Amino acid sequence: MARPKVAFVGTGGATKGVAHLGVLKAMEELGLKPDIYVGASKGRYFLGLPSAEQLASPGWLTSGLFSIDRFERYLRDKLPHNDFRQLDTPLFVTAADIDGRGRVVFGRGHIEDVPISEAVAASSCVPILFRPYKIGERYFIDGEVVRTLSMDVAVEAGADVVIVSNVYRPHVTRKGPSLARRGVAAVARQALNIVLSEKEKRGIDLLHQQFPHVTVLNVTPDLGEHSFTSRRESRKLLLRGYREALRVLAAAKRRGVFDVATTMRSVGEA
Repeated sequence: MARPKVAFVGTGGATKGVAHLGVLKAMEELGLKPDIYVGASKGRYFLGLPSAEQLASPGWLTSGLFSIDRFERYLRDKLPHNDFRQLDTPLFVTAADIDGRGRVVFGRGHIEDVPISEAVAASSCVPILFRPYKIGERYFIDGEVVRTLSMDVAVEAGADVVIVSNVYRPHVTRKGPSLARRGVAAVARQALNIVLSEKEKRGIDLLHQQFPHVTVLNVTPDLGEHSFTSRRESRKLLLRGYREALRVLAAAKRRGVFDVATTMRSVGEA
């Protein structure tokens, strides 16, 4: 029997998304090369000035604090390939149509004629922080507005094992003062972690029902107390993602999950 097809599905998480690199590093060390990549959001700290087109439209200009065009230009310059159709390994990026048309998937077999840099920019437009990103005649915002995880895209692309890298695990206070006593930023961060973590759980539950043959390995490092905006914690975030991935994936490898497809189960959630 052929080995199962493995997908890596990452949440967003702004600067917390650095933890995904730790998960990918652990996969590399364990000899687990993804056959499919799916992701949404990310992209903060590329805060740009409005474009001429945005300046000409007062409504669009006031729909967010910054333009994400600078991020798109950075990706356009740095990516070795900026065409979904040229990639050896399928990549799928999701965004949300601001005009109510739901989730949009960019990638092979979906919308594949849009440059990767533009798809990622669209997916990364955190509402209010960034103005919706225009592609053609449509406007897009953060892909996680619709779904925290687009695991179904990976399964439809043929995944038998889905490795989820989730940075939204809520912080559990075991010592010190309650989060209620740590200021508005701590409370807002925890509330966002709770909401998005619950969305993730519901997504996995739904996938259980729709695709019972698929195995989900849920890598959820303890990042709840860390900021979504600080770069100073990047090394710690990367290491936590790496160590949690080693724990979850090494255990799954010992059980033979990557040798044959097994009945789906969610593994790794604390």
